[in-house]
Amino acid sequence: MSPNEALNYAGTDFIKGDLRRLKRLASLGEDIFNNYRIIIGKLTDGLLPSSLFNCLFGDCLTRKTVKAETIEFYKIRVGITNPKMSPSSGARLVYGIIRSKKSFIPILVYAACEEGKFYLINNKKLPLRKSGLVQIIDEKLKLM
Repeated sequence: MSPNEALNYAGTDFIKGDLRRLKRLASLGEDIFNNYRIIIGKLTDGLLPSSLFNCLFGDCLTRKTVKAETIEFYKIRVGITNPKMSPSSGARLVYGIIRSKKSFIPILVYAACEEGKFYLINNKKLPLRKSGLVQIIDEKLKLM
């Protein structure tokens, strides 16, 4: 994918429960979409050299193949506008990029204060740490 190709926003189907759980962060859904737009802006403006292209997406967690499509999963910090919170104290977003379809798919969102705690999915408690995030991604993909 070259910097002047855009990504499609796949919606919030995977994170509806997370958005309900984090309703105290009133602008979270909008802030996630704004982060998507920031990534698109950097891609279309060509602000990064191609050697640094993957750094744009955030911390790479894993790569999975689902239905013959390769999905790369990344984690970024998200600032919150209402109530006002910096990215370090705001939320964490785990999302997938399908390069062949040029899709941006939010998979998981949680508050910074929840980091290190447990996330319940499919009757399993998984830690909100890097190792646990990969397992949470696997469980969410099983729900597809």
